[in-house]
Amino acid sequence: MTPAAPTVFFDVDGCLVDSRQPILRSLNAAFVAHGLTELTEGDLHRHVGPPLELTIREILADHDRAGDDPAPVIASYRSVYVTLSVELAATYPGVVDALDEVGSAHPLGVVTSKPLHYARPILDALGFSPRFGIMEGPGLTEVEPKTVTLGRALAASGAGTVAVMVGDRRHDVEAASAHGIASVGVTWGFGDADELHAAGAGAVIDHPRELSGALTAVLG
Repeated sequence: MTPAAPTVFFDVDGCLVDSRQPILRSLNAAFVAHGLTELTEGDLHRHVGPPLELTIREILADHDRAGDDPAPVIASYRSVYVTLSVELAATYPGVVDALDEVGSAHPLGVVTSKPLHYARPILDALGFSPRFGIMEGPGLTEVEPKTVTLGRALAASGAGTVAVMVGDRRHDVEAASAHGIASVGVTWGFGDADELHAAGAGAVIDHPRELSGALTAVLG
């Protein structure tokens, strides 16, 4: 019997979805409402990747408000983001072709720190959802490390350690390492090559057209 092809799991923000504008606009709307300083797009990069609650707690601490409850800021953010994330849904040049190429040889899945309540409509709007046999993300009230989310996806897929995690931040690479699977870091999102190499990515690529070759390398 021919062994099944390894499953390839993708992060959402900064990997499949160019979410800079909806995230930035939604965060800034929430920050204005709660007396926090607006972010520039340059500021945004270091805050995207971890669960949202951790990001908001970090920003509150930066404003000497570490004791504040992050929940009202998160609620304000989500009240804007739920609409903007779909209205402004966009991907990166080359992602569709890469999904076509990789999907012809591998089962595909999604593993995201974004609640599925928000991730799925974005992927639906981009026409991506039918490509993915598995989509895993936290619920609206959970602060879930990427390692836990990936573990659930691996269990659901039955992939074991025969899988690859593709993402743009160290959290994706570290989750893959925790489960003993390969990883590919991508630099077109919010992370950079230094961060991804330092986390231990098996390969780091700058354009989606490089993905198929990188998968061959890390699985070879």
